[in-house]
Amino acid sequence: MTPYLALIASCILAFSFWPLLNKIRRNRSVSGVSMLMMSFGAAQSLYFIAFNLFFERYAMVLPFVVTGMLSALILYYFIRYNASDSQRKRLLALLVVTLLPFTLLLSAQVDTGELLHALTFVALLMSSIRVMPQTYKTIRSGDVSNLSARYFILQFIAGVLGLMAELAMSTPSVAHVLNFVMILLTNAAQLACIQYYRQRPAMA
Repeated sequence: MTPYLALIASCILAFSFWPLLNKIRRNRSVSGVSMLMMSFGAAQSLYFIAFNLFFERYAMVLPFVVTGMLSALILYYFIRYNASDSQRKRLLALLVVTLLPFTLLLSAQVDTGELLHALTFVALLMSSIRVMPQTYKTIRSGDVSNLSARYFILQFIAGVLGLMAELAMSTPSVAHVLNFVMILLTNAAQLACIQYYRQRPAMA
């Protein structure tokens, strides 16, 4: 059951990015999209992928591969269309910091399993706050021109399936369960913000 749920969640994740990517390519702008949200999406996916590969939880790898690759694609568009020199430097610094923990694996004194387990809780923290910069940016600017409600709806549905898949595992990971719970909460909050700012002009 778990492989099927993970596969369906992966397909939904891929479709969730499609309307957002279409808007970005059509407008040739990533205005209103949070670079930090996408950076955390790519980073947390890398940590969860490493954990699931090491512990041979292959069914749970694919959803994070999809999220990581498509988040990285949006970061590419951000650099191409909107990023200033300072933002490019911040993004590079974040990528270096993301990869830095893996250098600890070069030490024989570091247990790989323990390190990857710890990184899943770092990924959980990123997941917990990943959408918050986007929500803050939306509230501050009111700019929802490049945001897709379908993106956050489908992310929410994929989060439900991911949670079901994780709970169906023989040994569920606490970090993964909490990660999917935070995906549900934060995407629901962002969706509410989008609906509010789209309806506000009509209400004025």
